[in-house]
Amino acid sequence: MPVAGVPPFIRKNYRQMNLKALVIFVLTFLSSRVFAQPVEGPELLWRQVLGGVALTRPAWQLESVIVVCEGGIVKAFGSSGALLWEYKAGGRLLPFITRSGNGASYICRTDGTFHAINRAGRLLWKVNLKDRLSAPPLIGWDDRIFVFLTGKLCCFTASGTQLWQIQLESPLAARPVPDRAGGFAGALENGKLIRVSAFGKMDVLQLSAAPVAVMTLPPTEGLNGGRLSFIAVHSDGRMELAGDDGGLTEAPKLPAAPIAVKERGGLLAVFLATGNLALISPEQDFGVIWSVKTGFARQDDGVEIDWDERGIYLLSKSGGEGYSPEGARRWNMKLSDSVTTPVLDGNGVMYSCGKDWILYAYRVEDDKRPPDDKEVYSFEAEGIYGLGEAPLNSEFPLWFGFSLNMVEAGIRAGNLGEMEPAYTKLLLGIVDGPGQPGRQNSFESLNLRIKALTLLGLIGSRETIPFLTRVFRQERNLIIKSAAAETIGAIGVDPEGRALDAFAELIVLPGPYLRERLLASIAVSIGNLCRFSGPPLSGRGIPLLVSLTYASQPRSVRSRAERELAAIYRY
Repeated sequence: MPVAGVPPFIRKNYRQMNLKALVIFVLTFLSSRVFAQPVEGPELLWRQVLGGVALTRPAWQLESVIVVCEGGIVKAFGSSGALLWEYKAGGRLLPFITRSGNGASYICRTDGTFHAINRAGRLLWKVNLKDRLSAPPLIGWDDRIFVFLTGKLCCFTASGTQLWQIQLESPLAARPVPDRAGGFAGALENGKLIRVSAFGKMDVLQLSAAPVAVMTLPPTEGLNGGRLSFIAVHSDGRMELAGDDGGLTEAPKLPAAPIAVKERGGLLAVFLATGNLALISPEQDFGVIWSVKTGFARQDDGVEIDWDERGIYLLSKSGGEGYSPEGARRWNMKLSDSVTTPVLDGNGVMYSCGKDWILYAYRVEDDKRPPDDKEVYSFEAEGIYGLGEAPLNSEFPLWFGFSLNMVEAGIRAGNLGEMEPAYTKLLLGIVDGPGQPGRQNSFESLNLRIKALTLLGLIGSRETIPFLTRVFRQERNLIIKSAAAETIGAIGVDPEGRALDAFAELIVLPGPYLRERLLASIAVSIGNLCRFSGPPLSGRGIPLLVSLTYASQPRSVRSRAERELAAIYRY
């Protein structure tokens, strides 16, 4: 929003005013308007110009914060306020952003074009969803992306392959949440509770009405017979408890209508229409553990609850309040002219976007977390799907090409769905070379293994990276070794840097390992990993690529490595 102009009476009489007095007035006027987000209490650390109105609350991760702005602009800032990167989407953006554990960010234009951006602000891939997002995407355990549209649900790999889609009979009514099993749960406007697995299996349960929120409760002995539970919270305070066995029971009613709800560790934090923040224990018959009167009112806009090991935080456009786990108020602040709900990072800094197109960073807590010296290529997953477990040779007969054709057809159709675990295990078994002794390196077997590796790259689960790294290290056939390297690059994620370690070890080896095709495949894989993951992994990968450009390397390898380096900096 441009700074307000000079008032009409000045424009009318400016010739009659003393120039010095006019300058003093204008400077005073602008100083009161340029930074139009006064705050009570906490220290203002820094502020940065966004260049447009923020569309949704900032997205924080590690030491950076990302803001989606009008004009199709996405900006990332470091914890010190430095601009890290700026991305131009080429069209208007929807008010959603999701950040993955691998550092990627996901945004969507109003025309349905979905963008994946790496942690350095470079486009990884984009796809036309032919529909509009209805909620922020969620990230699965292996970095797969669950995408919620007005008429369907989709799932993509981190490298952009569609795994499945489900048509919806009614739009979403409540924002989906992770279901503690690698999938998610949500509710539709027709009052149906849905639970969808990572592989597209959907279970449906009819509720009494469409809820305003759905939460997942962990299995506990005192609740629902020790089974996983889902709780639907209604606008009038009623709650329905659904078990993973399909049972539905009425839970005790909340003390008042809920405005915001958050679950953590089997407890519920609820901001009520009375202005109270309450902590509720479902395991203890939904009893109130504590309740405090907040400075917020029901009409406060954009109220969100953030919750971590430090405490519970109530945030809205009008400010924020922090509470200890025991319910004691630790801090509070007031904001004015905030255009989005602020967000709190892990170091006690709150980020707020003003109507004046400024991002503000405030210190609201002093207990900064100790720095982590470990280089983080990707956050550790909350669980595993078991997709990286290779089968025993005894589990499989000799495989034939038609089996791979079935897998490929499912991938090309974007509809692997519930067959994904079985197909992945099939591919892992083929790559491992089960079957009759002596046939692993036959022409037929080599072709099958290479095709299986290619399809594993399309399925793109990070859980297969340890298996592929093992194949790369142990395989003696250089053709398979090269294909394994390229598959790792196609997946694009190396959570612990295992693949880079294996590549680095081989690059320095003398003798027969230095084959042109193998080194060229390693160069391609390193280039893909650097482009996908960005820093700090690219900080390790780029020197390896540079070493492949030395005069001692074969000409074709030097050329391939140079192209990969150029693509990294051009990307």
